Amino acid sequence: MDANRRKLEAVFLDLDGSLLNSRRQVGERDRRTIARLQQAGVRVYIATGRHYELSARHHRELGLTGPMLASDGAVLYHPVQRRVLYRHPIPPAVSRAAIQAAMDAGEEFYFHDTAAAYFSPNFGRIQVWRDYAAGCGPEDLRPALGQLPPGYLAGEPEVMTFMAHRPSPAFVETLKRLCGETVPLYLSRDGMVAIATAPGWDKGRGAAFLAEQEGFSLENALALGDTGNDLPLLRAAGWPVVPENGSPEAKALARMITADNDHEPLSAAVETLFGDTYSP
Repeated sequence: MDANRRKLEAVFLDLDGSLLNSRRQVGERDRRTIARLQQAGVRVYIATGRHYELSARHHRELGLTGPMLASDGAVLYHPVQRRVLYRHPIPPAVSRAAIQAAMDAGEEFYFHDTAAAYFSPNFGRIQVWRDYAAGCGPEDLRPALGQLPPGYLAGEPEVMTFMAHRPSPAFVETLKRLCGETVPLYLSRDGMVAIATAPGWDKGRGAAFLAEQEGFSLENALALGDTGNDLPLLRAAGWPVVPENGSPEAKALARMITADNDHEPLSAAVETLFGDTYSP
């Protein structure tokens, strides 16, 4: 059926590289589009690889009211209620071993549990997240950013996602061995990141959970995403949309290649796919 004759029920928005521009802001035109979509009864969700505390400010600024998918779908968090609705961690033995191996090898890494986002002392992009925290107002969550607490690995850590930045080839092989067939491991084509995630709980599975809980069809959902951790979400949605700056594997799944993330990609997609339905 023609997109203009199908009802758009939901929109899922990746943040970095997709909705957020190179200044990590949402363009004004896309803000207006999101407001119009919600006014028309379309559900709008954030679906991000970030920790929920590193996303909640955008949720508030966009006027969203429902839950959001964080940590690549392993966490469903409701920013308005300030409540974790579900969490699905990596098996503790795998997460402990990955963190310990990264520390022993001096790798640059971070990981999420439900309490905080933890960073290795040598993590080069920590200032990005400190800047985000500094921009939070009194009504926002204050991201808990820090180094690994003493004794953390002696317990049963609930790690939702683990990311190595610029991993060495040897450490990539270590991660492959630790993850095995159980824990999904995403390796970027350029070798810049390696991401281990919760088994069975990616962005696509999280979107399916929301569709079931909130009563809409993923066939009538638009998903905006740009890279490897967005692939399950793009596969799940009836309208997979990828910005021009997206990865080749993401573009291969796209129903539409939209404007790059510096040129209002959501608005360009909605206007192309749905004509005047959600225009001013």
